[in-house]
Amino acid sequence: MSWLEPVLIIGGILVVGLLVTWSFQRSLDKPGGREGLGTGGNGMGMVDAIFSPTRGDAKEELERQKKVGAVLPSADDEPPRQDAEFDADGRLRRITVTRPQDPPR
Repeated sequence: MSWLEPVLIIGGILVVGLLVTWSFQRSLDKPGGREGLGTGGNGMGMVDAIFSPTRGDAKEELERQKKVGAVLPSADDEPPRQDAEFDADGRLRRITVTRPQDPPR
């Protein structure tokens, strides 16, 4: 019985450690699971920051750009159409389509 108790204790510690690691990894896969982890979010993040700082900075910048929303166009961005006519209600009446000229042969 003297050898069984340490084996069971060590085995129990290993099983608990594996379950904690498994549940932590599962939580990282959920949306927003890796936010707030910084460069240590992946196993080699700190190594990149130390030995290749430009790669680490580029990776952080790419992550930042992924979170930035798209720029919405405003009404002033596009000039008004010159090839269309509209009613007083704003409905389209006519569009003039012009074809490019054929080059001379």
